[in-house]
Amino acid sequence: MSDTHPTCLAALIYLLRERFYRQTMNSAVSFLKTFPNDPLLLFFKAFANLNEGRVQEAIRELNQLRDKPHTSLCSVMALLCAHRQCKTIGKLDHLCSFMVSELSGLILKGWILLTSDNDAERSQAGRYFDSGLRDSKDVFGLMGKAEFFMVRQNESRALDSVNQIIASYPQFIPALVLKMNIFMAHHNWEQTAEVTERILETDAHNLKALQMMTVISAAKDGDMRKVIEYLQRLLSAVEVSEPGTLSLHVEVTQPISRVCGNNRDVVQMLTMFVQRAVSRAPDDSALASELGYLLVLQDKYKEAHRWYTKALNVDPGCVSALEGINPKSNIMGMIRCQLMDGQVEEAAQQLDFFNEVQQSLGRSGEVTLLQAMLAQRKGASQESVVALLKEATEFHLQALRGLPHGVDYLQRLNLNFLLQVVRMHLANSQDNPHDAGQPHSFGVKHCNMILEAVIKAAPGVLASCYYMAHVKFLTGDQVATQHFLNLCMEKEPTMPGIHLLQAKLHLHAGDFKKCLSCLESGVSHNFELRQMPQYHLYKAKALKGTGELPAAIQCLRMVMSMPGVRRVTEGQESALSLGERVSVFLELADALRLNGEQHEAAKVMQDAIWQFKETPEEMRVMVANVDLALAKDDVDTALSILQGIPPGKPSYTQAKEKMAYIYLERMRNKKLYVECYRELCEQLPGPHSNMLLADAFMKIQEPEKAIEVYQEAVKMAPKDASFAKKIGHALVRTHQYDKASTNLTTMMSDVAFLRMLVKVMRSKNEPCLDKLHQIYELQQKIVRRLSFEQPDKLDEQRRVAAVVCCEQAQEFCSSHDFERAKQCYSEALIFCPDDIEINFQIAQMYYEHHKLDYCEDQCLKILKHGEKRTPTSMLLADVLFRKNQKEEAIKQYTDIINQYPGNFRALAKLLHMLRWVGRLDDVLPFFQTCVIHWPTAATEPGYNYCKGLYYWHAYRVREALMHLSQARGDPVWGEEAVELMVHICLNPDKEIIGGEVFGSPEDGPDSSSPIVFGGKLIGMSIAQDLLKSFRPTSKAGQDKAVILYNLCLIHSKEPKQVEKAVLVLSDMVAKNVLLEASLLVAAQAFLQLKQSPRARNFLKRISKAQWTHAIAEDFEKSCLLLADMYIKMGKYTNAEKLLDDCIRHNMSCSKAYEYKGFMMENDQRYKDAAQQYELAWKYSYCTDPATGGAAFIF
Repeated sequence: MSDTHPTCLAALIYLLRERFYRQTMNSAVSFLKTFPNDPLLLFFKAFANLNEGRVQEAIRELNQLRDKPHTSLCSVMALLCAHRQCKTIGKLDHLCSFMVSELSGLILKGWILLTSDNDAERSQAGRYFDSGLRDSKDVFGLMGKAEFFMVRQNESRALDSVNQIIASYPQFIPALVLKMNIFMAHHNWEQTAEVTERILETDAHNLKALQMMTVISAAKDGDMRKVIEYLQRLLSAVEVSEPGTLSLHVEVTQPISRVCGNNRDVVQMLTMFVQRAVSRAPDDSALASELGYLLVLQDKYKEAHRWYTKALNVDPGCVSALEGINPKSNIMGMIRCQLMDGQVEEAAQQLDFFNEVQQSLGRSGEVTLLQAMLAQRKGASQESVVALLKEATEFHLQALRGLPHGVDYLQRLNLNFLLQVVRMHLANSQDNPHDAGQPHSFGVKHCNMILEAVIKAAPGVLASCYYMAHVKFLTGDQVATQHFLNLCMEKEPTMPGIHLLQAKLHLHAGDFKKCLSCLESGVSHNFELRQMPQYHLYKAKALKGTGELPAAIQCLRMVMSMPGVRRVTEGQESALSLGERVSVFLELADALRLNGEQHEAAKVMQDAIWQFKETPEEMRVMVANVDLALAKDDVDTALSILQGIPPGKPSYTQAKEKMAYIYLERMRNKKLYVECYRELCEQLPGPHSNMLLADAFMKIQEPEKAIEVYQEAVKMAPKDASFAKKIGHALVRTHQYDKASTNLTTMMSDVAFLRMLVKVMRSKNEPCLDKLHQIYELQQKIVRRLSFEQPDKLDEQRRVAAVVCCEQAQEFCSSHDFERAKQCYSEALIFCPDDIEINFQIAQMYYEHHKLDYCEDQCLKILKHGEKRTPTSMLLADVLFRKNQKEEAIKQYTDIINQYPGNFRALAKLLHMLRWVGRLDDVLPFFQTCVIHWPTAATEPGYNYCKGLYYWHAYRVREALMHLSQARGDPVWGEEAVELMVHICLNPDKEIIGGEVFGSPEDGPDSSSPIVFGGKLIGMSIAQDLLKSFRPTSKAGQDKAVILYNLCLIHSKEPKQVEKAVLVLSDMVAKNVLLEASLLVAAQAFLQLKQSPRARNFLKRISKAQWTHAIAEDFEKSCLLLADMYIKMGKYTNAEKLLDDCIRHNMSCSKAYEYKGFMMENDQRYKDAAQQYELAWKYSYCTDPATGGAAFIF
């Protein structure tokens, strides 16, 4: 019976819950071959047919099951649904509840409660799962328990339950899918991708796995090429595996359209896919609604409106794909189309009518967003639009509370919706960044909050990173702006907006030449940039800054002539925001004024006053008009204009500052000058207003009063370091040097103490990132104050700040957070732009994260300065070798050794490279060179390590151990020498540990021939003695010691010791500690415990890793062991691919040639086999008689 099979029913129920009806039917048919005429399997087959719409066939099959004891009641219930032709079949759990045993009934009761809408009932599900699993490990029950913990947001216990299933049934895909979702809920993208790839290896057409890989490629990597590749596979798979469930086609692809809505290629692919589905089911309103949604993303509003209308006509109560919970979202889609198509009045009428009809349903995020869009189109006040946007976002995010991060979360998050809110905020934001201390507008803060949530959920989406760069620019955070711009540039350098924002950043910093250079660079990436008005606006600003006024005026006149700049007709969209349009007018007026064309400037200004009357930018134009009045010495007119600006306007602060300037500089009235700022503090109380008032006191030489106001500002904003800097400056001005310097000295002492504490924490392997961040914030305050108070110490403290940034970056690198590390290094370069050591560390970071082109550019940049030549040249050689420029890399190392014969680190690297290209013996002349130029070289630990390494690769074990023993006590070379000696002692013959092709399965890890040295047996006892004296100081060295110790346990072949090693190594794998080495040794342990599938999965992870010098040995051993397993399974094609990888990376890999010869011999390709055996004999230095004999025989 099928109920005796451990995974049969669990798999079928999983497929039905996911609505994979065709796969359910196929699986049931497959299981029927094992359990013929099984009533449960026949019921699942009939139920799948019913859900696919084959009603008559389902009725016929269900009628045959009515009299079966196990399926009678559920068959009757299904028949009732069939006869009523229900579109939505009742819950599967309730149907199945009549065909289970008592124990299974408890588990099924848990599932029923788990799917309840009542939270109290859901919380009881765990009790039923525990009762049902009391004396068993029922797969369906364990999956229910894992789902229960996921609902309770206890992912660690959910993972424990899933791991219990996978340990017993490694190929059970529903458990792997659940594990994939658990890792996704943890935001663990790497582990999610690994499990997903594991699923695809078992089932290349698995819809959940393909969907997840598409989402990961989009949300985490931002790699549209991979997105399109996986999406093509997903669309093909869903059409093949579930051809009858067309609504499922849309459900599978919805998350991709919500994440990639800004990518035209992806949206067009999805549109064509949905159009095919619609053609097969023209009366499916959900399909028509989704097609309308996709057309909206392509700005095809008329066509989208037609499809929304069709969906509404087909089913007036249609649940659209857009909202899922909103029964009238087709109407909202129609209203959106009308709004975007300029039919404002029609949209307003429809929205008003909709609101009246749907009052009972309450407000939703989509409806409120439409109201905000309508209000903006009708010219409503900015405050009312912002309030609606805030309300829309709250409604939208409310639906996500309690939902774990995953595919469904990203679909409901709906980046298109949130980015629409951000765009509307930014359209109404000011054009320039806020001043330091100035409070940010709600729109900017709201954008920042939204984008932080979006980037946390989907860090790789280009549009999110670009908008975050824009927001950070407006907040005045230049470092964060540059960081996000760099991310965008890496993902899509042809995007015009990136270059425009970069130019704007340079413009704000006053670097006009860089601004112009950036604009030209943008044109080289995308020529369409020249057609954008922002290009000419920023170019004009930069030209004006460099004094090229005629060229600036020409650029601005060109912008004025573009459509939608001087005037915007109703229904017309301008390429410029309202703030940018104002900037064009004001920049042109200012340029004309500076060029002596006062009359033309006045005409432009009058045009601006008329154009922007009764808009949010009206006051900004009035403030700018003051400059023209002052140019004519018309002070009264200027003051009259400024006094007409009320406190509630955005330009009020600027107006008061301008008035203060006139009172002080034109009228020489200090009292009125200060009074302006006093009024500002009264009308707009806050730290920024206090800072302006205190600055005013400083300007009129009243530092005592300034200190009082600064101290009030500190109370309002205690974390703002700028106030402390200003207080220090004021204290110096009042000759209170002791107070000014004592605070600084204390802060510098605190930094020194905290840095010592970090060193202690590192020695104990404790996390120290929080402490480093604390140091960095404190050091920033010190640097800011020193520039005013003690400039002679500034350079020294800037170097300290740069070092702290680098320490932060190294911590992020060790935790594999490349982006944060890069940001820290960028900050370090701000403090010390030309520091060679920082640039070298950046090059190393790029190398470790496989950014070889970036690393090469960084190395060449350092070498131009002529400093740190040897380490940089070595790193450059490593890059060249990995880029397959092997001869150039070897020549680079050869030159280094010829110039510095005592550089044994370079000699070791050269030895490895020569071995990898099959020319190990070419290293021998370099040993002679070392001895000739350095007579005592033979006693040097580095020389002996390199000599021992050579002898080990030349299969001369005794000589290798003799030389390595002379290096093992050295603090520099000792760790590497001991590690190599332990490996030699455990496996002197370089056998494939766990391999069975060239030995019997009983041959264990210690099957290598024993070697006698000095009367003592070289083996595990000597390896253990070596480890007892092994005292590494670094974290990496300590981790290596743990791996070597557990390797000894595995070689003991005692099951308890091996199991103990497995626990330690699995924990190291989970924490990504020396991942490749941990995976390899763990796989060898699994083979010892006869758990081949788990070993094979671990080895696959290594074989898919990117080859580097650091993991070369582990990579080779893993590929060889995996190839051995494939050969035993008869999978010669898979094995040959792995062996070719080994040879491609190491032409001296004798075992790879031996395995290839073995396969060719079995295929009766004796001539080819002889060639491979001959190469194996050559590269094993003629030490294996069996290989040599085989080469001779054939």
